[in-house]
Amino acid sequence: MATMNEVSFSRKVKEVHFGAWVFDPKTQTLSDGEVERELEPLLFKLLSYFIINNDQVITRQNLVDDVWCQNYVDDNAINRAISELRKILKSDKQRSIVLKTHYRKGYSFVFEPIIIYHDQLSSETHQTSPQTPFTHHQTDTHIKNAGKSKRSKSIIIGTFFVGALALVSIGSQFKSLENSKPDIVESTIEESVLSWIEGRYTLLNLSPDKRQLLFAFVPSDGQNYTLVVKDLNTGYEKRLGEEQVNYFPVGWSVDSSTVYYRIVKDDTCQVWRLNADFNSSSEYLFPCEPAGLSGIGVDNDHFIYSKRGYRNKDELAALTSRNLVSGEEYQITSPNLNSNGDSLLAYIPEKETIIFERLQFDTSELYMTDLDGGNQVKLYEAKNRIWALNYDRENNMLVWLDTAESKVYGYSLDENKLTNITKLVGNINYASYQSIGLSEFLAVSYPFLQDIYSYDLESGQLTEKVKSPYEDVFALDVQDHIILLRRVGKKLAIKKVDSSGQVSALGLPDGQYSAISYNKEQNHLLVQLQNKIDVYDYETLSLVASIEVDGIIISSEFLLNNRIGYVVLDEQKVRSRAYIYSLDDSKETKLPMVNLRWVGQLNEYQYVTLSSDDKLLLYDAKQGEVSITVDLPKALYKHSEAIGDGLYYHSDGKTIYRVDFYAEEPMKEIYSVDASKFVIQNLRISSSSGQLLLDILEVKQNQLLKVKVQG
Repeated sequence: MATMNEVSFSRKVKEVHFGAWVFDPKTQTLSDGEVERELEPLLFKLLSYFIINNDQVITRQNLVDDVWCQNYVDDNAINRAISELRKILKSDKQRSIVLKTHYRKGYSFVFEPIIIYHDQLSSETHQTSPQTPFTHHQTDTHIKNAGKSKRSKSIIIGTFFVGALALVSIGSQFKSLENSKPDIVESTIEESVLSWIEGRYTLLNLSPDKRQLLFAFVPSDGQNYTLVVKDLNTGYEKRLGEEQVNYFPVGWSVDSSTVYYRIVKDDTCQVWRLNADFNSSSEYLFPCEPAGLSGIGVDNDHFIYSKRGYRNKDELAALTSRNLVSGEEYQITSPNLNSNGDSLLAYIPEKETIIFERLQFDTSELYMTDLDGGNQVKLYEAKNRIWALNYDRENNMLVWLDTAESKVYGYSLDENKLTNITKLVGNINYASYQSIGLSEFLAVSYPFLQDIYSYDLESGQLTEKVKSPYEDVFALDVQDHIILLRRVGKKLAIKKVDSSGQVSALGLPDGQYSAISYNKEQNHLLVQLQNKIDVYDYETLSLVASIEVDGIIISSEFLLNNRIGYVVLDEQKVRSRAYIYSLDDSKETKLPMVNLRWVGQLNEYQYVTLSSDDKLLLYDAKQGEVSITVDLPKALYKHSEAIGDGLYYHSDGKTIYRVDFYAEEPMKEIYSVDASKFVIQNLRISSSSGQLLLDILEVKQNQLLKVKVQG
């Protein structure tokens, strides 16, 4: 059989429309106007192939010859790829099938695609002036039909009708998302201590039958975490642990008979399972990343969990289903690259429904889906993290605690809306928690201190700079004092700390600040908010400039020549772009790269950027191209960065690295913290001393509590 060969689009194609979807071949993304999904290379190639050859049935041999380009491909590999593609092609707007199966023949593309072409192609040009190093252009488009016109009219009308029905259905079912929230009821609480052993308690995980609690614990005189299962009726505890190894909970089986846990030793991680009564041998299941994960045993042979490293991005997690017998995995969800991915919260077996959190840069989104990842529905959008959630079977309700605002939320699955909000009154500060119901939950007291340290690059000495009972971040050396962000309730305040440790207000109002930066040469203070950057004269606190954006500001930095570099995530929360803003002439230019997380300036013409897939890129403005790429180590917790004196510094949460792009070995480890006790959250360079300033989170002793809501 002759091969069809056509598997990719011409560069003249700007986008392809079919059904509710718009497909962008350049960025390999699908968008229906509400959600945007990035395709992995194989799925991108597969979809392109079906679109281009939409007028015929594609056999499995065609796929082997033209997509896989191999002599033989296992049938299971083709089945998995087709299944994954079908899941990605489903959305609230696109509910009808896109790929049709022809029994014993193959597959066909249901829609007649519409191709949008660029009127003209012209490569981007780059000026070499340091003041305006980047230029860009816009291209007009016109629409052409991709295939046979005889089907176009009926397909377009049919698509509109199906899309309209879907929108009506969604609007009817979930219009409560737009409704006002229920009244907030204030209640006091009563706490009781569940364990009097001194140490650190973390990662609470309540069994589905709510009779047992799984958690990790390290005694005050210990070094390693042990795994504990506590019977909530009798108080009896079972422990699992050994020297030089950390044991952490992962989750339960749906029948509460089995616990899943991970063993972390050095840089290795393994997932195991054990009978909840500890009366059987532990069974090794599979390797994992050292960073945390959550999972649920759907049955004895299948396990669903949040797997980090999706699309080769350390901090991005996707829900994954694993066959514990064959070891095969398939992906349930496909979060956007420019998010922090999906975290498994609960599984409701009688509904075969997964509840998960999708963490965006500015919000936490609560979703539900089935075991195949189809029919994903966003239930609720919260300002703060939904760290954990429990299912109240009696009331068919999802219950969680907002630890930032001390509020208990109840979301009714019968009414598809929030029906309960209880504000807990008092001096309340919890970390890990599990909800037994609206009026009772288990929690650990907040075990962290967040303080400022300085690291001397010459001596290698770490020194405590600012220590307080508050959450202090983003400290900066300014003249003869320090300024920092300090959490005050829901907002952050900008504070001054003098050489004697005295703290005073800077003079700007408290706000939802996400970062601050200081320019010593201009004596300017940069204050970053969600969609705005304000620049102040530091002496007078008068506003010098205000940059407003359509989207979410991920990061911002002062650059050379009185300019600012910043990265913006678009309003769809999918694609990010970096911009350079000149404070001298109020002009903005755009870096010719997409999906960045941070941008800084190394020298007059060279810019350092951190990409969304955790690569360090040195961009040469003279040449208009990326000249050097450095792969970063995997983030244990989170990536942070700083730049100064021609060098770049990076932290993965545990270790600080110095990067010299022109050295024989560009990346060199210079300092590490004890990851069981400390986390490096942010990294900056002092403008006066040249030292590194670190925000370090320290783990302290805490208590395991049972909390009852009064009234």
